[in-house]
Amino acid sequence: MSEQTTAPAQSEIVDRTRAYVRENFLYMRPDWKLGDEDPLLGTGVIDSIGVIELLEFLQQTFQLAIAEDEITEQNLGSLAAIGRFVHQKCHANGSGASVRPRQLA
Repeated sequence: MSEQTTAPAQSEIVDRTRAYVRENFLYMRPDWKLGDEDPLLGTGVIDSIGVIELLEFLQQTFQLAIAEDEITEQNLGSLAAIGRFVHQKCHANGSGASVRPRQLA
């Protein structure tokens, strides 16, 4: 018998990604207002190396593979875009990726 899991809600994806971005990229700027639609690239939030780190976080946390041609500003340019993209990927794959909180060191 296989275990049925539920894909994460878009709001949960946004919240978990926001927490990751704050912890890893905005730790020196705790007062930075980061709205769901605010651009992550070109505003000093995430640079090109940060995009690679963000991709790794998304793939590990939400148990999905992101293809090279999916690495676009449309998919990863804001928290809201990431929420939509990851939510669609989880449902399209039928993976129903289970989201378990990562243990922080």
